[in-house]
Amino acid sequence: MNVVSREVDLLARDLVRLLGDLAGLHAELAMHMRGKLEAIKQADAGRIQSITARETLLADKAAEREGLRRQITARIIKGLGVEDKNPTGGPITLTQLAEFFPEPRRSQLLVAAAGLREKVREIDALRQTLSLITREMLEHLTEVLKVMCAGVGTDVYSRTGRRQNTGVAAVFEAVG
Repeated sequence: MNVVSREVDLLARDLVRLLGDLAGLHAELAMHMRGKLEAIKQADAGRIQSITARETLLADKAAEREGLRRQITARIIKGLGVEDKNPTGGPITLTQLAEFFPEPRRSQLLVAAAGLREKVREIDALRQTLSLITREMLEHLTEVLKVMCAGVGTDVYSRTGRRQNTGVAAVFEAVG
């Protein structure tokens, strides 16, 4: 049975709470991303802009909380007196860190880490979808603008007698 100091156990308790907060922030971010997909389908530019502003605030808050998570994790690792690297050379994972704690703290850390991991995966999938949609929309609009700005001007002769295209843009207005 692993024995940890009271200070390290309190830090682990704080880490569990923080992981729950992060999972909540990521869940809210995912909700807004789904709302943005709906706004894109409806071509609601105002709603897209509003959601993007809220997403930015949430992402900033999540980044701040992630910094705090790293600090708490570093203090726990130091308090445990273990290396901050796992056997593969990368940073120690929360799952690996949880193994240093007795129950019920171990399970609390594992559940909190799994919940956050699930939300991060959901956000990543939504981000990929939104990126694909945005990229396709930009390509489409680029082609539309090329056609609109290409012009359908007629060839005319300049003062020097050379033929040149007037390049008048054929801009039209669609109403409906």
